Amino acid sequence: MQKLTLLLFVSFITCLSVRAQDHLLKGKVLDAESKTLLPHASVRAIGDVSSQISANDGTFSLTVKGKIILVISYTGYKSQTINVPDSQTTIDVLLQKETDALGEVVVIGYGKQAKKDVTSAISSISGKELKELPVTNINAALQSRIPGMQVTNAGHEPGAGTNVRIRGINTITQGTGPIYVVDGVVVTYDLREINPNDVESIDVLKDASAAAIYGSRAAEGVVIITTKRAASGRTTVSYDGYYGVQKMIKTYDFVDNIDDYVKMRRAGLSDEDPVAWPMGPGIDTLLFNGDERRNMAARKWTDWVGLVTHTAPQQSHTLSISNGVGKNKLYLSGNYLNQDGIIKGSNFVRYSLKANVESEINAKLKIGVNTNFSHIKNDVTSNEVYYNAVTISPLMSAYDSAGNPSANIDPSSGNLLFNNPVTLTQSPVHTVDDRFLGNIFGEYKIIKGLTFRSSFGIDVYKDQRFEYYPRTTSTGFSKKGVAKIQNFGWRDYLWENTLAYSYSPAADHVFDFLAGATYQQRRQEWNYEEASGFPTDDLTYKNMSLASSRDNISSDYFNWSVASLLGRVIYKFKGRYILNGTIRRDGSSRFGAENRYGYFPSVSGAWRVIEEPFMGLRVRSVINDFKIRAGYGVVGNQEIPIDAIYTRMNPAAYPFTGTAPQTSGFQLGTGTQGNPGLKWESQQQFNTGFDLAFAKNRVKVTFDYYNKNIHDLLLNNPLSPSQGFDNKWINVSEMNTRGIDLDLKVSIIETHNFNWQMDINWSKFRSKITKLLPGVDSLSPYLKVGEAPNSLIVDYVYDGLYQKGDDFSLNPGARPGDVRVKDLDGNGKINQYDRTIVGRTTPKGWGGIWSYWRYKQFSMTVFANYTYGQKLANKAYQDYLYYSSKTATRTLKEGLNYWTPDNTNTDVPRPNQFGRSLRALQSGTSSFMVQEGDFIRVRNITLAYDIPSKLLTKAKINSIRTYVQVVEPFLFTKYKGIDPEIGVGQYDIYPRYRTFLFGVQASF
Repeated sequence: MQKLTLLLFVSFITCLSVRAQDHLLKGKVLDAESKTLLPHASVRAIGDVSSQISANDGTFSLTVKGKIILVISYTGYKSQTINVPDSQTTIDVLLQKETDALGEVVVIGYGKQAKKDVTSAISSISGKELKELPVTNINAALQSRIPGMQVTNAGHEPGAGTNVRIRGINTITQGTGPIYVVDGVVVTYDLREINPNDVESIDVLKDASAAAIYGSRAAEGVVIITTKRAASGRTTVSYDGYYGVQKMIKTYDFVDNIDDYVKMRRAGLSDEDPVAWPMGPGIDTLLFNGDERRNMAARKWTDWVGLVTHTAPQQSHTLSISNGVGKNKLYLSGNYLNQDGIIKGSNFVRYSLKANVESEINAKLKIGVNTNFSHIKNDVTSNEVYYNAVTISPLMSAYDSAGNPSANIDPSSGNLLFNNPVTLTQSPVHTVDDRFLGNIFGEYKIIKGLTFRSSFGIDVYKDQRFEYYPRTTSTGFSKKGVAKIQNFGWRDYLWENTLAYSYSPAADHVFDFLAGATYQQRRQEWNYEEASGFPTDDLTYKNMSLASSRDNISSDYFNWSVASLLGRVIYKFKGRYILNGTIRRDGSSRFGAENRYGYFPSVSGAWRVIEEPFMGLRVRSVINDFKIRAGYGVVGNQEIPIDAIYTRMNPAAYPFTGTAPQTSGFQLGTGTQGNPGLKWESQQQFNTGFDLAFAKNRVKVTFDYYNKNIHDLLLNNPLSPSQGFDNKWINVSEMNTRGIDLDLKVSIIETHNFNWQMDINWSKFRSKITKLLPGVDSLSPYLKVGEAPNSLIVDYVYDGLYQKGDDFSLNPGARPGDVRVKDLDGNGKINQYDRTIVGRTTPKGWGGIWSYWRYKQFSMTVFANYTYGQKLANKAYQDYLYYSSKTATRTLKEGLNYWTPDNTNTDVPRPNQFGRSLRALQSGTSSFMVQEGDFIRVRNITLAYDIPSKLLTKAKINSIRTYVQVVEPFLFTKYKGIDPEIGVGQYDIYPRYRTFLFGVQASF
């Protein structure tokens, strides 16, 4: 009896002890990126749980008795399993968005589609990825992120645009890059008006089977931009801002001391005639003007580059509000961006406002409005600023005795010697851009599966350009100041109506139908005024009525339109066989009646091999996804002048008396001969590829091969004077472009505290002319069948320097130390027939490398891109190395190793005051200036820290992320110019710079 009593007592005490361990566990289910609550999340507890409550707002509470396991899931997010210790009372569960192919949705033309069902070549990038690289232009953030898409800088100045090419060369003369579709509105021109922080996703339609639904304007690809909308849930306020500085990266290594500089100048003259002009100070009066001689005696050296450049600030601030409660959704954002250029006087300022509103009127009707307004002020300095700063004699004075920029007038002739670069920084070109993009739409569900959508979009653009060149510049010197004002703008209207129907007659059969009609019209105008002869430079362009001469008054106006019908059918059988067919009919006012309409069909298919029964469990445990794709489509190019089919005579003025334009008459001069038989450029493209994922979706591979045949290429053909016209647009040839795109995504390490992911892409293409129409022998002396357009470098073949005892019969004017080139045609003389193809600017391949590391709250991102197999003509390097004269006097340090009778083992010609060595080549260039353009550029390094949410909860802050970033930290290349990515001449290119940023991203 005593034993039984003792046993009952122990059991009772044990129960009390266990009961004492019961406690309440409260938690939240949050989006890992935005830190917003995820309503209706599924929370399942495994273990000893006495009660469980999961609220609809994303919170939950559990009464637990010990250790438990939580399993949390939410549609579109990765499920998460968490071991919760018995002592824990609160928990925040951060869910990552699903990123595998099965969960992704991509935007296709006039609709969306699950990525697993996509049959064509479409690449996507999210807004989160765009935010990793602060840029002023969306295209700049896409550089080497999309396989097959080449995005290169058009320059480094603030507000500079980009050049975009998708899948190689698609035309030989006309084309403006891909078309952009922003929230359903087809837009042209660059995208610098759109704040990258407002972008939700970008989808690039690369092959014709994807792009054919956009028809005649899709030859160079389609970029679909979807801006942010309010997410479901409570109101959130977000801030994204950064501040940084930009520092110039050293470019050319010039002679930087007086002694070496004077030595080069003296040698350049003395070498012409050592007897008449012996080397030494005695010839200085012939070489240097009075200002230079005074500064030489005073050992005064002018650092022109230092005077016109500085460390420049850059900042951006975006504030957004998102409200997705109920049936009405609102997204508002405002952005302020201010980027000073490293060249003084250059600046880019953008103000933008964004509003997206959607409202569910009832269960069948939804309406919405998307708007974006931007105001840009862009000050652009002359390209001469940097060029003059590196070429003008450093012995010249930058300022006069009164402290003003010196005019540098030649006392003997009274002419301006050169444009003082300091003066040019004070006279930038002022541009003001205003742009409004808007789209209003309505969707009505007629019956189950049948939806009608109508949208009306508008794109209004206005550009104003103001220029003034004072008397202290070469442009304004003789004319007593020159002012120019230009106005340019358009109004674009787009009305689209589509009917979409989804139908599934049986479980294994799913159909999606689309039919639509669109109409787009543009009205564009331009006017220009130029005047000179101002009483003072203080007036600039603000009062042109005081000018004594109206030098030019011009204007232009045109409009064009495109009317289209389109259709699409998608059929899916058993979830693993997908067919997609589209067709579009475009009618364009740019073409004559016989060729006004064009048809652009496509067909594509996909086989989801992973869904086949023969892919057993053992295979699926290794391979998570496998899909094979193939497609064929036709797209077009209509980018020709709107009046190309009409004969046009150019108006001209002639003087009745004197020379003043006010006393001139009117006459018609030669112009363009019309061609009403012009046809569309037509591109037929075949694409095949596969998508593969394995190792638990940690390795993903996307491969594509494409082959494009372009027919009826358009060319503005010059005509002989005897024909009475200057040129005529014609269809001349056919071209082939084929290539490969490869993308590899790898999640190398995945643990709770540490992640390492990489994305590597690679692309290549080859283009060549395949056929010339009858009567056309070549498009140029070197561009013939088998050659690639827009990529040839043609010049003489460099053959070293002439030495004493050489045969000078090929170039009788040459002397020892001058450049020698090869006589390719063997006729015993050097002439234009000895020029040949010495390089190709098209790279053999290019791509990008992205790497991401995360350790607890810290993360680091490195992005680099590479290009190989291209040649670039760097004429600036050749001239800076070779040339020495009164107007271009700077010399690279390499130039000190010039040829002398005692130094013959060199490639640097003898210095010469008059450029005789170069003039002997007629063109002044040779293959010596052709350099390898291969490079690896580290574009961005970012180190970030996410403040733990437990520290922010009491302050009702969802998230705070801080980061430091270096943009353009490293460039590895053998190229000796400023930037191998731009690489055209390199004379007037804005110098490169490195940017250091500190940023904060917060959500409330």
